[in-house]
Amino acid sequence: MPYDIADSVPLAWDVKDAAGALTNATTAVLTITLPDGTTATPAVTNPPASTGQYRVTYVPTLEGRYEWRAVMTGPNAAYQDVFVVRGTVSPALLSLADAKAHLGITTTTQDDELREYLEAATEIVESYVGPVVTRTHTARVCGYRTRIPLPHTQVTAITAITIVRDGTTPITLSDLTINTAAGVFGYKSGSSFPYGDMDVTYTVGRTSVKANWTLAAKIIVKYAWETQLGNLPSIQGDSPGYVVTGAGLIAPPRAISLLEPDQVPAGFA
Repeated sequence: MPYDIADSVPLAWDVKDAAGALTNATTAVLTITLPDGTTATPAVTNPPASTGQYRVTYVPTLEGRYEWRAVMTGPNAAYQDVFVVRGTVSPALLSLADAKAHLGITTTTQDDELREYLEAATEIVESYVGPVVTRTHTARVCGYRTRIPLPHTQVTAITAITIVRDGTTPITLSDLTINTAAGVFGYKSGSSFPYGDMDVTYTVGRTSVKANWTLAAKIIVKYAWETQLGNLPSIQGDSPGYVVTGAGLIAPPRAISLLEPDQVPAGFA
């Protein structure tokens, strides 16, 4: 279950002796590897409040995947796990309130789990219609052309261009023109870009969302949520079918039919 930046992430592990009974370790060291490769070693209360049950709360400051490992001596033991932290901007197309209303959920106990389903549904929708949620990407492209396509459509801005061979930034961004829908940029003058590879940082997304996209997202969330609860019509024999999307996820054909009129060309996202 992903957490948000500045959330309190609970890390827990138990230590047992050779007989399988909970026991306190002589030493306990916790190491967390952050998404940028740096490490943190939060203090571990030892002895813990409950014998053998070690609990640490960690507050992340970076988006991405974290790895953590606890190593004990006396007895010798180790435990490791991972957790994921979302960015400060929600990656979901639908609001949590909209999804809960569609599913008829009135409690808050499953909110964090449901948010994962919203993010997965967004990925499916965007695999068909291109970026909807505002995000920033960096892509390496080949220069020496007058027009350069980026890996995404709906490019709203280019924020940086670096020449790979020497690390310079000689391109004046205000001199560029962007075909937002196609994700292609070039000089307003029609000139060619410098020779060699360039790292381009750019922003994608849309300022408006079509109703068929949000309806498709609701259908996808409902389908995924019901299968998570154990309602598996494909096994029971009354499934209307399903579609394996470009994102590699399964979605009901009713949702895909809503997205197909706005599908972007193959090879783009």
